[in-house]
Amino acid sequence: MSQRLGILGGTFNPIHFGHLAAAEEVRERLKLDRILFIPSFIPPHKREEIVPHADLRMEMVRLATKDNPFFEPSEIEINRGGRSYTIDTVEALRQVFPGTDLYFITGLDSFLEIQTWHEWERLLTLSNFVVISRPGYQFVDLAKISFMKRATHELARLDQGIQLEAMVHSPSFTIYLETIPLFDISSTDIRKRVKAGVSIKYLLPDAIETYIITNKLYA
Repeated sequence: MSQRLGILGGTFNPIHFGHLAAAEEVRERLKLDRILFIPSFIPPHKREEIVPHADLRMEMVRLATKDNPFFEPSEIEINRGGRSYTIDTVEALRQVFPGTDLYFITGLDSFLEIQTWHEWERLLTLSNFVVISRPGYQFVDLAKISFMKRATHELARLDQGIQLEAMVHSPSFTIYLETIPLFDISSTDIRKRVKAGVSIKYLLPDAIETYIITNKLYA
């Protein structure tokens, strides 16, 4: 049986319990063998955001994932350097892990913009996609994307809580839709709290809180 590898990319600025809990939920549901956490070197959609050096964000990812044997930090985008596009990472992982089934995990808010992603149509053919629920967004909003219209009924059932999972399948791609427990934690809010001198305890692992304070990040 092929290995099932989850991919969770992002700025991780900083990584927090929302990222970790969502990854664990997806891992269990889809029976993934492990999940790679991949910090971006230069995030393509975060030009307005002050982002600490990639090495600092990478270390926070290492600290956050070290106690879960199914989580693995990856430097693939940092080592490549430059602006990070998902398709470049997925193609590289297909070469590193031939024969492995890839599952790219992304939030509903991000997937709503899939048609703006670099080479998005080809990207969908290179990896399974796992789209997870996000606070303030509805699955029915995906119906505005042409290839999701046929799933309108299931999208509504997800939003109504009648079902927790759905799958959109075509000859060239598979998309898993997952309603997961929502953790209304955001990296943006954490950065704002640090800058304001407000506690960030219980929003992220203690080791990350200590790392942020020690390295004077976001202050």
